[in-house]
Amino acid sequence: MLSCSLTQQLPTDADNSVAITASNMSGVDSQQISDWLLARKQRCCHRQLVVISGSPAFCKQQLLPFVSHFSTESVLALGHSQVSVPGALPLKQATQLLGQSCKLGIYDAFEAFRPSALLSLAGTVADNGILLLCVPPIAEWSYYTEQTTNHYLSHGQTCEYSLFRTYMAQLFCSRQDIALIKDGGICRLPKPEPVAQNPSLLAPAPFASLDQQQAFEQLSHVSESGMCVLTADRGRGKSTLLGMLAAHWLKFGKSVIICSRFPDSVNAIFKGVRHIAPDIPETSARQIQQGEHCIRWLPVDHPELYKDAEAVLIIDEAANLPIPTLQSLCLHFKRVVLSTTMRGYEGTGRGFLTRFIPWLKQQFQTYERVSLSMPCRWAPDDPVEETLYKALQLDDEPSQGDSVALPTSKTGKDTEEVRYTFLSAESPESFNKVLSLLMTAHYQTTVDELIRLCDSPENYTLVATHQDDVMGVINIQIEGGTILQPVANDIASGTRRVNGHLSAQALSLYLADPAMATQRYCRINRIAVSEAYRRKGIATNLIHALIHWLNEQSIDALTTSFGATESLMRFWQSCGFEAVKAGLKRDASSAEYSLLMWKPITAKSRDKRNLVAQRFYQELSVHPTPELFNAVIKQDGASETCLAAENDDFVTCNTDILKQVINGHRQIQHARGSVVWLLARCNATASDMNNKMTHSLDVLNNFVACFDDLFPFIKQYGLTGKKQAYEFATGQLTPLVSHGKYG
Repeated sequence: MLSCSLTQQLPTDADNSVAITASNMSGVDSQQISDWLLARKQRCCHRQLVVISGSPAFCKQQLLPFVSHFSTESVLALGHSQVSVPGALPLKQATQLLGQSCKLGIYDAFEAFRPSALLSLAGTVADNGILLLCVPPIAEWSYYTEQTTNHYLSHGQTCEYSLFRTYMAQLFCSRQDIALIKDGGICRLPKPEPVAQNPSLLAPAPFASLDQQQAFEQLSHVSESGMCVLTADRGRGKSTLLGMLAAHWLKFGKSVIICSRFPDSVNAIFKGVRHIAPDIPETSARQIQQGEHCIRWLPVDHPELYKDAEAVLIIDEAANLPIPTLQSLCLHFKRVVLSTTMRGYEGTGRGFLTRFIPWLKQQFQTYERVSLSMPCRWAPDDPVEETLYKALQLDDEPSQGDSVALPTSKTGKDTEEVRYTFLSAESPESFNKVLSLLMTAHYQTTVDELIRLCDSPENYTLVATHQDDVMGVINIQIEGGTILQPVANDIASGTRRVNGHLSAQALSLYLADPAMATQRYCRINRIAVSEAYRRKGIATNLIHALIHWLNEQSIDALTTSFGATESLMRFWQSCGFEAVKAGLKRDASSAEYSLLMWKPITAKSRDKRNLVAQRFYQELSVHPTPELFNAVIKQDGASETCLAAENDDFVTCNTDILKQVINGHRQIQHARGSVVWLLARCNATASDMNNKMTHSLDVLNNFVACFDDLFPFIKQYGLTGKKQAYEFATGQLTPLVSHGKYG
């Protein structure tokens, strides 16, 4: 358990901090905090991280002098579980802070401590501002039950002790540059020190940095066409630069369209416009007109977005938008500037580079990239940014060097050059290179993964290392088992979906079989290999080493789910994995269909192999793009064999699925294969049906013909839309399924 010793006396002027002993359990005198804040304001200091630790009532009391001091400044807050702050956003809305700026940012950690949300808030705090965290009593925080923990705990799991919060508490107690206000204990207020000015870093007005000036000169040529990606961490003046560029282009007779996910995120861009064109009036919200040309913001789904291909298009925080949308916009406009934040905020910035940039390079020879590194919103060498980046493992980059020649082991065992070991959870600091590699390789990995690595029960990380290099990593989650026994029937019938246990629930629902939920699975969350060590068998050896370990863990099957590409499908198939289920919709970010694959281990799971294969080929036959999965379709006729085999298990499975649709537990669009199976049996004996059954058969045949485009079906039967179409088609199942011959 952590503790902080009491300070006995005030330090001298030579000390680095002013320490104040609390006179009673109510905490620190608010006047002392107010004096400290005033001294900071007068000296123009670096930003300051302040931690208030105690009960909700104590935190509320200690917030007062901070809120009062910044009463005329902008204040932003995240979380309002215990500490109520006017205008506070819930943690899940942290991305809405993008593009905003404040002098006081308040984070309520009573709701939950999420690194990505904290980084979003930290990025809004301007120079000489305060980033303030309200946390439970520091000695109890490791054992505190957060109000919202579903983001990393699966059903039936609890987090009685948080290694991650222990690590952060130790940081708050040990670092003398972090202000700490502790209920009934210590108040450490770092001595205000003015920021040292470096004249060589000053840029001429209206630019806030030399970086910004150079980027403006590089991108401002009006006659140029082509694509540019502008990347930067938060606070580098990226949005302001975009606004200055937009105003410059407008002055030279070019219209500019700005699109983004959130309208408020472009407010900083329009402030940047004022630096170049202060006299041009704003004709309406987020629109500036000059003659026949204008600068305006449009949402990504606005019908007018594609009308003016000659306009310059600025896509703000591009990593937040689906890749298909980005591709469509880039192909339509002649001049596009895509901007995105790089580390920790949206959770997709670095992955955006690995997914979208290769396509951009292939499509456009004029592609260029501009980066901003010098901060504008705060001073260089900012201690808050340095502290958070180091603490949250964002200050390391994976190996990008030349390919390294290594012998590999086909058994996944150690060699003199390569070691395969499970990552120890004793210290989050050891996760640095692992998290960096995962964030680079996987566009969906965020800094919140650090909590999962530290605190998620039955979450393990196997690492391949060469000397001090992390060559590859595989992160897994053990799930399913008896913990799901009480809810297995509900999962299989579609009446309930619990948090986590993704593979167990998917397979149970897929086969309409409660027993599948109670099998134990090892789900592979992430697998990544550093660029310098790729194509050397590292990933395959990681899987071999994992299987060797699983043989002693009573695991029934391995599973993996990923965006289906030919190379990935062939890789997993080469490792002995078999296809289970293909997603029906493309992922919004990657534009890929998901594919669930598994590798049965025990006899209990191997007994289900044939049924799983039958269901896969059954559903694939009615998939929107079945040809995309050719890489996992065996060429020996196995698909025809699976579809032709109608044993009792297959019939029971399909019948149960159809009954779930009728009962409203499963949507008919997610039972395509079973509907087609039913129609095949009914069409063969349609002459024996009564009029009601014949009508239902005709309706469902028409519905199946319009699986991927329901408009003709909706028009044919005078329906109002998709929802009514699904309800109408579902209603036709009852007379067919209930008929003894087909049920």
